[in-house]
Amino acid sequence: MTVKRQTAVSIFWLGVATIVTRAFSALQMLILAKLLLPADFGLVQVATLAISSLELFRELGFGSALIYWRREVEDAADTAFLIILSSSLLIYLIAFFGAEPLMQLISKDAAAAIQAVPVLRALALTTVISSIGQVPIILLAKDLNFRLKIIPDMFGAIGGGILAIALALAGFGVWSLVTGYVVEALIVAVAVWFVSSWRPRWRLRWTIAKEMFAYGKSIVGSQILVFLITHIDDAFVSKLLGPASLGHYGFAYNTSNLPATHITRLVGQVTFPAFSKVQDSLETLRDIYLKTTHYVSLVSVPAAICIIAFAPEFIHDVYGDKWVPAIVPLQLLGIYGLIRSVAANMGNVFKAGGKPQWLMGIALFRLVLTVAGLYPATYYYGITGVSALSAAIAVLDFAISLVLTNRIVQMTVGQFMWMLLPILVNATVAAAVAKVAYPQLRFLPVAVALPLAGVIMLIAYGLLTWTTDAESRQMARTLWREARRRGGQFVAWASAKVLRKGAA
Repeated sequence: MTVKRQTAVSIFWLGVATIVTRAFSALQMLILAKLLLPADFGLVQVATLAISSLELFRELGFGSALIYWRREVEDAADTAFLIILSSSLLIYLIAFFGAEPLMQLISKDAAAAIQAVPVLRALALTTVISSIGQVPIILLAKDLNFRLKIIPDMFGAIGGGILAIALALAGFGVWSLVTGYVVEALIVAVAVWFVSSWRPRWRLRWTIAKEMFAYGKSIVGSQILVFLITHIDDAFVSKLLGPASLGHYGFAYNTSNLPATHITRLVGQVTFPAFSKVQDSLETLRDIYLKTTHYVSLVSVPAAICIIAFAPEFIHDVYGDKWVPAIVPLQLLGIYGLIRSVAANMGNVFKAGGKPQWLMGIALFRLVLTVAGLYPATYYYGITGVSALSAAIAVLDFAISLVLTNRIVQMTVGQFMWMLLPILVNATVAAAVAKVAYPQLRFLPVAVALPLAGVIMLIAYGLLTWTTDAESRQMARTLWREARRRGGQFVAWASAKVLRKGAA
C-alpha cells in the first residue's frame, strides 16, 4: 500500500473514532455543565495547567524522534520506553510533593488553591498511567496503523465519560471530572497492550538515546514555548480574575478550538508519520501536505465559522445566563481556532523537513508578543481582552508559518490561498443562510432548532462546495464508489452466510 493510500485509510479510521468520541464528549460536556459549577471546571483547569507544564518534560522529544527514526527501531523503542517511564515517575513525585506551592503560584484565591491540591495530586496519576502505553501507541502511529490505535482511545473516552457523568449525578462535584480523567487514562493504557504486538525488552542504548534527544530537543523546546503561550493566559486569568472567570474562559477556549483540537489533531497524528516516510521526496511531500490541508480545511473552517456565528444563540439557549460572559471570548477564540486548524500541518512539515528549530523560532516570537500584551489585556478588558490578543497573535503566526512552510515544499503563498479562499467564502455564506433561517425555527425546542440550523448550514455549504470545488466533487464520487463497493461486498457476504445457514 502506498503512503498516500495509507494516509487516507488512517485518516478514515481516525475520523470514525473522532466522530464517535467527540460526539460523546460534546454530550458529556453538555450534561456536566448542567450538573456542575463553573468553579468545578476552574479547579480542574488549574490542576491540569500545573500537570501539563510538568508533562512537557515527559517525552523529552523521544516520541517525535521515534516516529522520525529510520534504523534500529526496536532498540530506539526500548530506549524511548524506559526514558518516558522514568521521566513520568519523576514528574509524578514533583507534582505530588510540590502540589501546594504550585497551586498557590497560579491561583488567585488561597481557599481555591487549597481545594486544588488534592485535585492536582489525583490527576498527576494520569501522567504515570499513560506513560505505560505511550511507546506502543507511538509505534502504531509510526506504522500508520490507526485502525488499531483508535480502539484504546475510543474505549477510554467513552468509559471515562460515562463514569464522570454517573459520579456527577451522584453529587461528587469536581471529583466526578477527576475520576473520569484518571479512569480514561487507565483504560487506554491497558487496552493498547491488547492491540499492539510490541513488548519492551527493558534495555537502554545510550548512543541511540543521545541521537534521539539531539533530534527531539528542538521539538521539546518549541513545545515548552507553545505551552507557555497557550497556558500563560490561564494563569493570568486565574491569578487576576479568579476561578469562575477561568471556568468561563476555559469553556470558551475548549469549545471554540474544537476544530483545531479535535479535527486537526486527528490529521496531525497521521501527517507527521506520513511526512516522515516521504521526507526524501519533495513532490510527494508537497502533494500530501496540500491535499491534507485542503481536506482538513473543508471540515474545520465551516465548523469554526459556525461556532463564531452561533455563539450567542448557543450560550443563551443551551447553557443559560451563568455562561453569558463566555460569548464574546468564544467568538474571538473561534478565529484563533480557525487559524490553528488551517495551520496544523505546518509544524509537521518543519519536523519532517529537518527544520524543527523553526518551530522554536516561531514559538519564541509568539511568546514575546503574548507576554508583552497579556497583563494589560487581562487587567483592563478581562477574558475578552485575552481572547482578542490570542486571535491577533494567531494571525501573525499564521503568516510567518505559511511563508516558511512554502519554502520547504516549494509552493507560493498564492497557491495556498487559492486553495483556502473558496472554502472560507462558502462557509461564510452558508453560515449567513443558517443565521437568517434560525429565528424562523425558534418555535421549535432548542434541542431541535439549533441542530436544524446546523443542517441548513451544512446543506448550503455542501451545495456551494460541490459547485465550486472540483477536487471535492472528485473525492465525493470516489468515496461514494468505495462505499457502494464495500456495501456490495457486505451484502454478498451476508447473503452467502444466510444461504449456508439455510442449507444446514
